[in-house]
Amino acid sequence: MAEELDRIGFVVHHPEMFHHYQNVWRHMPAGSVEVVVAAKPKPLFESIVKGCARYELPWRDAAELLRNKQRYTTALSAFPAVNSDAKSTKAIARFSLRFMYANGKAGWNFRPWNSMYDSILCFGPYQAQGLSFCETTLKIQMGYPRFDRFFNEPIDRKKRLTELGLDPQRKTVVWLPTWSTLCSIEAFAPIVAELQEQHNVIVKPHPFTVSDEPTRMAALEGFRCVIRDPIDNVQLFQLADVLLCDYGGSPFGAIYTDRKLVLLDLPDAETNEVTGKDSSDIELRKYIPHLSRDQPELLGALLTERADSIWAEQVKVRAALRELHFAQHYGYASQVAALAIVNAPRAHTRTAPWSSG
Repeated sequence: MAEELDRIGFVVHHPEMFHHYQNVWRHMPAGSVEVVVAAKPKPLFESIVKGCARYELPWRDAAELLRNKQRYTTALSAFPAVNSDAKSTKAIARFSLRFMYANGKAGWNFRPWNSMYDSILCFGPYQAQGLSFCETTLKIQMGYPRFDRFFNEPIDRKKRLTELGLDPQRKTVVWLPTWSTLCSIEAFAPIVAELQEQHNVIVKPHPFTVSDEPTRMAALEGFRCVIRDPIDNVQLFQLADVLLCDYGGSPFGAIYTDRKLVLLDLPDAETNEVTGKDSSDIELRKYIPHLSRDQPELLGALLTERADSIWAEQVKVRAALRELHFAQHYGYASQVAALAIVNAPRAHTRTAPWSSG
């Protein structure tokens, strides 16, 4: 029988996950959190361990945990990440929870392996419905914990733009491309680079682009502000007057924070294996301004006063999309998530703890 550890395990496969979990950790009982390091490449493993030191959290190697036949009462992960074994996340805890870390890419987010989880902490109604095939899994609508700081901890915008070498008097465009086959860098880098003549432009490539896609990083050499470090993207949403996104989670961060959003289209995105025609990031194109690489003039036009009427209408559009995609826990979603995590054993125990039957 496995030894059960009296802590809650948070599986971390990449340092980026610290940004998703950190607000939740603030509301967890003292001493209850332990990081499960689920990364094989040594540099990646070591970077996660350094992150644990920064957050003053204890950690265990996922592989060692499995070898020692240890498990937690409760553990959560963004996906079945422990040593690439779809069963191993379940193997390290009596109660296994999924923590949704992005919207979009329905071909990935709604895969059958979700059924292995006891609970899934999802953003809101759209994800709960998309996971309805997980009949025995509890779906908890938490909102978007990563963005609690957006609402509760404003930054000194002028100071931060100056630190980045940008002009606080200019409008700021933030480009957040995804990676792999849906990345917009090759198609749009020359178009977005031209915006630097009149605007601040900040590019934050996907962490896997920074580490694994050198050709794409080379295409960004013409940009004055490219953020390569794994910083918390929340501050970029606070700096942005307009966000440029392609696919995956970033467009939904713009909707959640009510930022002006322009979507960049790639051909055949609907047939990509991680999206599909019914994916929410494909559906967004019905409501949000979007353009292909053959329409560079549209991007410039959307950044002028001529587009004011479009953006006035978009305020109402984003409000409707927020109700569809997010539980309305703005500024306290991490507290909702923490309560769900702490109470997971009670939620999944049929007999109440005070009952003798």
